[in-house]
Amino acid sequence: MDEIGYGLLDRTMIHRLTEQWHYGGVGVIVVHLHGNASASVHETLTGWMNDQRRLIWRYRMENDFFYFLQRGKSEEQLDRLIHRAVGGLQERLKRAYAREDNPQTGGKEAKVADFAIGHALAYPSSIGRSAEATIYYAVKEALSAVMRLRILQENAAVFEQSAAEEADYFSGPSFQDMQEPRPSGMPDRRLSQPSPRAQHGVPTFPIGELAKSIPTFHPNSLVSDLARMFESNQQVQGAVIASEGRPLGLVMKENMNQLLAGQFGLPLYWNRSIAKIMDEEALVVDANWPVEQVAQMAMARDISRLYHVVIITRDDQLIGAASVRSILECMTQLRTEEALTANPLTGLPGNAAIQRELQRRIDANRPFAIVYADLDYFKWYNDCYGFSQGDELIRFLAAVLQHVTGLAGGKDDFIGHIGGDDFILLSEAADAEKLCRLMIARFNAGAEAYYGGSEVPAVTDRGGNPVAQQGVTLSLSLLLWDGVEQVTTAVISQAAARLKKQAKSISGSAYVSGSVYEKHLGEGKRER
Repeated sequence: MDEIGYGLLDRTMIHRLTEQWHYGGVGVIVVHLHGNASASVHETLTGWMNDQRRLIWRYRMENDFFYFLQRGKSEEQLDRLIHRAVGGLQERLKRAYAREDNPQTGGKEAKVADFAIGHALAYPSSIGRSAEATIYYAVKEALSAVMRLRILQENAAVFEQSAAEEADYFSGPSFQDMQEPRPSGMPDRRLSQPSPRAQHGVPTFPIGELAKSIPTFHPNSLVSDLARMFESNQQVQGAVIASEGRPLGLVMKENMNQLLAGQFGLPLYWNRSIAKIMDEEALVVDANWPVEQVAQMAMARDISRLYHVVIITRDDQLIGAASVRSILECMTQLRTEEALTANPLTGLPGNAAIQRELQRRIDANRPFAIVYADLDYFKWYNDCYGFSQGDELIRFLAAVLQHVTGLAGGKDDFIGHIGGDDFILLSEAADAEKLCRLMIARFNAGAEAYYGGSEVPAVTDRGGNPVAQQGVTLSLSLLLWDGVEQVTTAVISQAAARLKKQAKSISGSAYVSGSVYEKHLGEGKRER
């Protein structure tokens, strides 16, 4: 395999791949190994590579492996060649991961997101596109396929975890003993069940938490100084060019080496300023931006910058950088945590995520509203209609909160499921009282369907005493924080408890509002 070239989109590679265009193009295969793959997995990949007679170029970039194949004259078509090669590689990697899971028996199938493979075909252009551009777009297409597959795999992992937890809950002996058949006319749970990963309810993670120190050079420093730094620090892959703490550009080690390796690279650049070779279009983000948003921006870059570090600033001052690998691993970890801590009944974030999100918003020192939602006479409903329909009503309330925040809330609204029939909404919407009014109207309009079309039985309180009430109602406590006064999550919880008591004392669905530290809390009321 010594004749196989090594590099990505350099001139030699482009020339080599286009020498035999007339044989039917080039196939690009991109393999992503998630996390730190073992030596046996890498051996499997090497073994597959050595068996590919038509492999003419290869390249590795962190956990991504690029392979370029060409068909020979009078051989099978390129698409069949690539599909056969990809199929064989998938089977080998599955077996390699399975052996790791259970070395004695050969184990199970590879775990979700252990690896991802994408491929694309590049044919001579009939519209005047250069060979370099044609191969570039094929590589980009194969990488996009890998990223789409990774997203699908991660979403599947989250869904499977959430579904497994919910299945355990519904199959448990305590639930089976209490479950009652759904009365005729009752709505199907599928009509009101929110998705396992709701659009409103995923806690955000600031990219600043991933910032790591990175070498910094003044733009007047020499390229030779940067080269010596890279030579003495093999693990460093990039350097930020900054002036007075403000980032101006980026130089990645690989790009600099390719530039210097050219025919006139050393004499042209060795004693020139770094500003001559820095990338002025490097991705610079604020430390408070969500990691999900930064990941989308990073993956939308040209392939030439795909693995460049992301520069992170706070108040326009450099605080560090994050690699694409660390960003993707962070997203995977966040989604895994969402699945493990989500409430199995609604799929919404549970108490641990709620506490983190509350603290994050307090630390941001921006005003926001806290709405606690709670059902009145829910025990009575469970006693009359059974725990199964009680769960349906809880799912309906979750769907109401999601629907209303989608209509009138902010883009960063967060919904959490505290437990039972208790929910929390964190919002920076300009009119939080409007959210409460809409929630009550939406709940009152839809709750009637959960009585099966029959007359609502007499409502009783927890002591069994009759009350003048027409079924289950919704109580909301609305807390407003100005972003200035010192506050803790415990103080918010205590203030909400006071508001909740007032809301429940009002007949019908109602909300009560006040500030976190207001001693005499005001109230607003919306009855059935």
